Amino acid sequence: MRLKTKPQKRTLENTIPLINIVFLMLIFFLFAGSIDRDDAKDVRPAETKEQTSRELVAGALVITADGSMMQNEQPVLIENLIAPEESHVPLMVVADRSLSGQVLAKTLAALKKQGFSEVTLVTVRVPQ
Repeated sequence: MRLKTKPQKRTLENTIPLINIVFLMLIFFLFAGSIDRDDAKDVRPAETKEQTSRELVAGALVITADGSMMQNEQPVLIENLIAPEESHVPLMVVADRSLSGQVLAKTLAALKKQGFSEVTLVTVRVPQ
């Protein structure tokens, strides 16, 4: 004889403690990620004024796409350039973007031989 047994009801898992732990971890990581050290909180940094490109390249050595050079809108040869003595002001060089890299490297090497110890190559920042 078979007795009918009641099918046992499946007990549901209680997920509330798990949800509580997840939210507590979320709050912890939000606070931990937002707390930064500020070593310079009592220091006021110096203010700078951004120079326009015209002010930046005034008097610069301009190298055109064909390799010819100009300074102050006058054609110039490297041999005629005179390096300033005891000056820490770098020579600004503006090279055309279509200028060959080999020509630019040779020009920079010739400037170094001429006595220019500091040369700054001016570039343009492209917005991304």
